[in-house]
Amino acid sequence: MTLYDHLIVIVFAGLYPAFDFFYDYPKFKTNVAKNKPRVRIREYQNGIAWIWIFSILAVLIWINNERPFENLGLDISTYWSIWLGLILFILGLAYILYIYYSIKNDANQRSSLRAKLKVSEVSAYVPRTKNDFRWFIILSISAGICEELLFRGFLMWYINEFSSIIIAVILSSVLFGLGHSYQGLKGVLQAGGIGLVMAVVYIFSGSLWIPIALHISVDIYSGMLGWLAFEKSG
Repeated sequence: MTLYDHLIVIVFAGLYPAFDFFYDYPKFKTNVAKNKPRVRIREYQNGIAWIWIFSILAVLIWINNERPFENLGLDISTYWSIWLGLILFILGLAYILYIYYSIKNDANQRSSLRAKLKVSEVSAYVPRTKNDFRWFIILSISAGICEELLFRGFLMWYINEFSSIIIAVILSSVLFGLGHSYQGLKGVLQAGGIGLVMAVVYIFSGSLWIPIALHISVDIYSGMLGWLAFEKSG
């Protein structure tokens, strides 16, 4: 355990979520209210950039300390988990396409979905246009890879160095939930619950590939619902 391990955890699990909650997201909502052009795309791009920066730094710290990648959940020798993750991802995409066409062709479902999302804490964040949705897909893929690597891989390893794996599972899930504080209490609880499920899947599979596939599918699904509810041309 090095000083850099402590610093990267403090930054990605503490300081960045606090910055997002107190400054970045309120500023983003203000810009949305002012109808500034490409405001969502810029927000997605910023999110993509930051989580990749944190992930690359975490991996560089890992490599510098000559730690095995299997301890980070990225062991490519476990082919079964990679294939299972790929299968789950394909099934998730198939389900997303099914839901997409079901809602797209049903005006009542779209109207009901729009009414629910309008009162949601994340209403401003969900994509509105095709370009928004394209960037949201990139964000979803990035979040699926990077957040699993950071919170289930690096953070759980970090906490487990000081305590038990059970505490690592619970505490990493709590911090993951708090990292979504900008979504309100409901969003924190939902994200924490999803984090807990991903952590359990990771523990039982011994690989991050399955949680990564599930995470990407869940995020794309949420973005697709927003796009369908508020879809505009462009």
